[in-house]
Amino acid sequence: MLLQNDKEQHIAKALQRNSKDAILPPNVPKEHFTQLPYTPGVYYFHNEKGKVVYVGKANNIKYRVNSHFSNNSQSRQKQNFMQHVHAISYQSCGTELMACILESIEIKKRWPIFNTSQKRWEDVYGLFLYEDQNGYQRLAIDKNRKRLSPVYSFHYLADGHAIVRKLIKEYNLCPKLCYLQTDNESCIGKKENYCYGACEQSESPDEYNQRIAEAVASLQQEPSFIIKDKGLNGDDQSCILVLKGHLYGMGYLQADIQITDIETLKEQLTEYKENSFTRNLVRDYAIRFPEKVIMLESSAVQSSH
Repeated sequence: MLLQNDKEQHIAKALQRNSKDAILPPNVPKEHFTQLPYTPGVYYFHNEKGKVVYVGKANNIKYRVNSHFSNNSQSRQKQNFMQHVHAISYQSCGTELMACILESIEIKKRWPIFNTSQKRWEDVYGLFLYEDQNGYQRLAIDKNRKRLSPVYSFHYLADGHAIVRKLIKEYNLCPKLCYLQTDNESCIGKKENYCYGACEQSESPDEYNQRIAEAVASLQQEPSFIIKDKGLNGDDQSCILVLKGHLYGMGYLQADIQITDIETLKEQLTEYKENSFTRNLVRDYAIRFPEKVIMLESSAVQSSH
């Protein structure tokens, strides 16, 4: 009876091999899918009240959104997800890096119910500075705690150890006074001639503490730079601004614009609240793609504050 009364061939169309209708969430208007672009960006799933329940990023928004619903999983989790999605919106980005940054910022801002990653991504560990009973400044890695201010923060313990090892070698610090050597054996730094004997008090606290101060200062003198890449169309370029190691914001500039000062640049960008994930993301990207990075003079950055 259904087939006989299906005058407009809806059943036949739905059964066609290439039909996408069967995979779509039942509550989402079809035009929400047809308007999705084949560009990098961030997409949002909304519930029946319009609240964002999921945020995702993609190098190709249309393909990524379709992939959420095209698998054959009949799990309760997926069915629950399908029932909650009533609308889809999106924000195009010039590059996948911008999409990654925006996704993280939006997750922190909106706290969507179906997102699990990045909700607790924060700097877990810190590098702390204190003076021991003999007057020597000591560096120690510990978990970040309220009311304690680290001189540097990081998410992974391994990153902290790598930073301390680098400082020890560059500034002739003692591995024992930095807690990288915790046994009762003789100091490895003295054996390898980069520790001058602070662990045995054969070097004065004043001399040692001067190098500790220089090491800590080096951590806080992070570079300022711009990451330039392709924009949303052929007439513009994307721009991500990092000031003293911290993400300031991002946006789009005319392709032929000459960047003359930081204040003018700031006015053309959208400022975002950074987090440890976006900060590390931008740092790593700048290292991997130096050809897209324009370093900024420290004097220009200072004058903008």
